Amino acid sequence: MRTSTLVCSLGTLLLLAAACSGGSIDQIQLPPAGAGTSGTTTGGTGGATMGGTGGATMGGTGGTTGGTGGTTGGVGGTGGSVTAGASGAPPMSGGVGGSTGGAAGAGGAAGVGTGGMAGSDVPMGGMAGTEPSSGGMAGTGASPMGGMAGTGAEGGSGGSVSEGPYAPRTGSFKVLAYSKTSGFRHDSAIVAGTSMLMAMGTKQGFEVTFSEDPGVFSAQNLEQYEVVFGLDPTGNNLSNGQKTAFEEWMTTKDGAFAGVHSSTDHENGWAFYAEVTGQYYDLHDVCCSQQNIQWDPGATNHPTVVGLPSPWSRSEEWYKFNQNAQWSTKPGFQVLSRVTTSGGGTRPVSFVREWGNFRSFYTSLGHEAPTYSDANFIKHVSAGIMWSARREALIKP
Repeated sequence: MRTSTLVCSLGTLLLLAAACSGGSIDQIQLPPAGAGTSGTTTGGTGGATMGGTGGATMGGTGGTTGGTGGTTGGVGGTGGSVTAGASGAPPMSGGVGGSTGGAAGAGGAAGVGTGGMAGSDVPMGGMAGTEPSSGGMAGTGASPMGGMAGTGAEGGSGGSVSEGPYAPRTGSFKVLAYSKTSGFRHDSAIVAGTSMLMAMGTKQGFEVTFSEDPGVFSAQNLEQYEVVFGLDPTGNNLSNGQKTAFEEWMTTKDGAFAGVHSSTDHENGWAFYAEVTGQYYDLHDVCCSQQNIQWDPGATNHPTVVGLPSPWSRSEEWYKFNQNAQWSTKPGFQVLSRVTTSGGGTRPVSFVREWGNFRSFYTSLGHEAPTYSDANFIKHVSAGIMWSARREALIKP
């Protein structure tokens, strides 16, 4: 929708410019994004196509809608004022670059208030060379509230991406929570987890869509989400095409996965999913014994661990991961915590991965419904979602 709005705005400016100059649209050339040398279609050193050097309401050195120091564009010259042609005094609502459009010429615009093309700093939209705050298309940097970054990826649902797949993001985003079960169903845990995620999203600033329809794993549908959350799914219920869509979204769209408990009892044999979650689980201890979770020494400063008890005593159906010594050494994996029980030895409980342009967070906790109202579990999972979505700096305690 932003692209359509931008095209309409430029079209309107071209028609106005053509009318004022007596020319046609074909005779008017768009300026490049960024500072030019002598003004363009909606401003210019002396008002260009929308006013003269001493124009009145539609341009001029101090005109209202363009010209040097105009409100809707103009080069922004050396001064100008809102209602007069004076030069030398700083403009109040025009001047250097204008406030609502136009393109920079000589002494070009440092920024445009609500649209247009400028060299830098577009607060409310438009096309800019660097760092728009809430929309538009940027050459570099990122747009916290949406838009397309020149050197990052397109923001999902109001979010943004700056340079690199793991660069910090800001703004709201969408989470797809998937809980389809083709095996054992943790019914009460899914209900409790749904309530937890809804409250969590309100606090942390993300929106959650809940689904048990495998059809949500399509390239078109996944485009709107930044995180897929495994809310205790089980069994094999995705088609090969749906798996491919998820894999491409994770690796080419800088996706993210977060999951709890039986997320590792889902889609056994899917090679890419094992790269995300480590491995399919190897059964579990008899439910549910009280044990101490020990944090790995290198994980104590990880955002998903900070503020949690050490050790952390919990009652759980402890999953076994017999192959963890092999997969946990793959690039980007980090085991956060382990548990030791008489029935399963020592094995991981929570771990993360940053690899192949995606981030993933997983914890084997979450078998019973009361777990989803435990403050420490909520803190752990909440931070896992925010970290996977590249918003660890925005976690609300």
